[in-house]
Amino acid sequence: MSGRIVVVSTGWSTTLQDHGRPGFAHLGVPRSGPVDRVLADLVNRVVGNPEGTTVFETAGGLVIRAEWPLLVASSPTGAPVSLEPGDEHRVDPVGRTMEYLAVRGGILAEQVLGSSSHDTLSGLGPPPVDAGADYEIGPDPRTPITVDVAPLHDGPDRIRLWPGPHLARFADGAFEQVLRGRWTVTDRWSRVGVRLLGEPPDRLDHSELASVGLVEGAVQLPPSGEPVVMLADHPTTGGYPVVAVVHADDLAALARRPPGSTIGFARAT
Repeated sequence: MSGRIVVVSTGWSTTLQDHGRPGFAHLGVPRSGPVDRVLADLVNRVVGNPEGTTVFETAGGLVIRAEWPLLVASSPTGAPVSLEPGDEHRVDPVGRTMEYLAVRGGILAEQVLGSSSHDTLSGLGPPPVDAGADYEIGPDPRTPITVDVAPLHDGPDRIRLWPGPHLARFADGAFEQVLRGRWTVTDRWSRVGVRLLGEPPDRLDHSELASVGLVEGAVQLPPSGEPVVMLADHPTTGGYPVVAVVHADDLAALARRPPGSTIGFARAT
């Protein structure tokens, strides 16, 4: 055992996340894992952990206390920080929706289907983080610490999209209309998905769509006309038409845009 860590304050929407549960969609289990895998991987690299090591994901306000000498890194700074027993460390957002805290050695927690990610939709995995929770830290990975700080670019100004599978249900030029529009990230945001506000394309076919498989990044258009982009804890099936799909490499950049920000799209090639 290399130490323990105590949660002093949970903050908001704080959970444990690792690489997730890929390969179980046919059983109705989404991958889960970090909403922003780029940020989660970054803080793990800063402390010398392998990618996918369990981290804290938080919308802000998380405070932890070291019960042992520990090395941590959080995404607001991207820098390694040494903690002595009794030292506290707070994680607050810096213009992003989710931030991450990694501890060298990783956080040990129960696993379900090979993952210690908490899935907010199904409840799979360890429970949400509570104040007073005490976590054991895994063994030191014996890797060198090679960075002093790892700043992260917020990502492209225009998020790349693939055409969705249900364009025949919309008026001609629907996909191009989505690409031309400017879309506002609303506060209707969760690990399941984020709702956008803008000028939606017109639907021609309003008949009920049989439930179909969904992938992370799928852009559904419900009757409200506000597109919903599916994120880490999305359902594996849905009944609203999918007008587009976010490029996998750009999904993290979209997920880190806070409510009120404006985004544009570009055609993926």
